[in-house]
Amino acid sequence: MWRYLLSLLVIAGLFIFGSILTVFYMFLTSEFNPSLTIDWDEAALSDPLADIYLQHIVYFIAIPGIWIAVRFIMKRRFLSIITPNQSLNWKRIFFGFGTYFLLMFMAGLIDFSIHPGRFTLQEFHASRFLLLLVASIFLVPIQTSAEEFLFRGFLLQFAGKLTANAVVLTVIVGGLFGALHFGNPEMENGALWAGIGYVTIGMIWTFITIKTGSLEMSLGGHAANNMFLFIFLTEDHSVYSGIPSLFATAAGGYEIYDCISTLVINVIFAWLAFRFVKKEKQQAA
Repeated sequence: MWRYLLSLLVIAGLFIFGSILTVFYMFLTSEFNPSLTIDWDEAALSDPLADIYLQHIVYFIAIPGIWIAVRFIMKRRFLSIITPNQSLNWKRIFFGFGTYFLLMFMAGLIDFSIHPGRFTLQEFHASRFLLLLVASIFLVPIQTSAEEFLFRGFLLQFAGKLTANAVVLTVIVGGLFGALHFGNPEMENGALWAGIGYVTIGMIWTFITIKTGSLEMSLGGHAANNMFLFIFLTEDHSVYSGIPSLFATAAGGYEIYDCISTLVINVIFAWLAFRFVKKEKQQAA
């Protein structure tokens, strides 16, 4: 238990250090480029695209921090917070990614057919969209993986030392994951429904991790969710507001619909994930 507690302190310390480093580089960037100002209330640069690149600094610090804690304090292989197997199951990661990306795409089409006035095609600038695409492909998976390693990897196994009850673990870790996002701007569009949506995602992905015995499905699904939003949809007054995605969606008045959509997407994703793992085990038998 003391190894987990010490590891948690190290990980938290490096997250804080990464955040301080991010603010430092934001200040440095604004000094060298006066057109980029800092909104200290939001702790963000005036250009959302530039801000995205700098905000990911913390994850480049966090992942090595988790690795150090697992490898040298807990004296385990880093892979052990992802899977009990000797190697990654890339089929599960790619299945999770592809399935969730497809579900998001289908949900977007349904949303457009029901609420066409909600969507606006953004002005396209090739250079800025290319920078967004690079961030989506190379930075977003680092961000989502860092969150998965911390919550459904390290913290889930930490909580597993206290209880083996899958429901309790799902509530604890899924709830913590959802609470992490309560500071997002989306909460101001309808805190209750946005909060339910975040907790729903956290709990279902945690339940999938527990029942499949590994983190791979969640790694793929989480990356697909954020990459899809980056490339295709940015919402007014959201954590990704203002980035040059292909479409922008209006906020306000759609909170209940978005919450139900999130629930349906993730329940279907869980069902498909369990079917995939079941067939995988049958083929291996």
